[in-house]
Amino acid sequence: MGIPFEVLLLTSGAGALQSAFFSVYLFSIRKERNLANVLLALLLLAFAIRIVKSVIYYFSLGHQVSTVVMNFGFGANLAIFPLLLLYLNSFHKKEYRLIWWRDLPHLFPALLVILLSPVLTSHFWMKQHGYAISLWSAALYLPFCLRVLVKNFQNINGTQRIWVLSVTFGVVLVWAGYMANFIFGLVPYIAAPVLFSFLIYFLSYLGLKKGEIFRPREKYERSAYSENQIDRCFGELQTWLASNHPYRDASVTLPKMADQLKVSANLLSETINKRAQQSFPDYINSFRIKNAQELLKDPAYANEKIATIALETGFRSISVFNTAFKKHTNTTPSAYRNRPPERN
Repeated sequence: MGIPFEVLLLTSGAGALQSAFFSVYLFSIRKERNLANVLLALLLLAFAIRIVKSVIYYFSLGHQVSTVVMNFGFGANLAIFPLLLLYLNSFHKKEYRLIWWRDLPHLFPALLVILLSPVLTSHFWMKQHGYAISLWSAALYLPFCLRVLVKNFQNINGTQRIWVLSVTFGVVLVWAGYMANFIFGLVPYIAAPVLFSFLIYFLSYLGLKKGEIFRPREKYERSAYSENQIDRCFGELQTWLASNHPYRDASVTLPKMADQLKVSANLLSETINKRAQQSFPDYINSFRIKNAQELLKDPAYANEKIATIALETGFRSISVFNTAFKKHTNTTPSAYRNRPPERN
């Protein structure tokens, strides 16, 4: 016996409504508002629009949907996985900031669909494979989302792990429901909206029970070290860097450096994070770049290739050196070398 029409309508419709309410809630918590919460709110809002379109399509007479509703639904669909990737990055990195030239292109297809709403019709989506392409395009984001999860999994606590896994695999499951329906014809169309309803209520329950998920995450909020220990470690670190130049070794790592200083890797990591406000790689690279700047202006190195200077200052390759140099100086090594000396 099939599930009654009314039950399906209530279940799928309530999920879309709950997603919209959850999104509004995240926008409203001003005290804890941060980039991760804003992106999660946008993700839930995109899902709400996408599910509303699905519900209207499935339960309307003859599956008739207005052009505006249809295109907003498909546009929201194109935004879901890009927003998921941006959310995961911002959730794991407190210092993560949106950069328009890097991040806006991810959302460009969704914005383009909405702008072209008066032009795009069901013929484009169904007969010209627009919908199929939008579904398959989501698969391109899966490896990148999983990479962010795996890379940061050991740096978060149990509650945070459950949360990011639930959000990520929940989004993937709903996407798989739409794929299983349209691409493979294995499940009814309403399966994905019903799956999403269960997902959003589970996420709502988890979010209400573990409210700390939505607060900015401090990496060392429960430190095992005193301020005196951190200050002493930082002083010894600076002295050692100035006298031994360990950053010139491309194989230097946090554990190796901690061993040389005879401190724990955790203490050294916390010291650099708190006193230099940088991660270990960025901190070490800052010394390498300063050394590289000196060599690029040194007359004795005037005829040396930039690649040679990169290797001598501790970089494994010229491409990594160029990226790090521009990040720290806002210019390229060659442009810096050719820059006229500053007048006193």
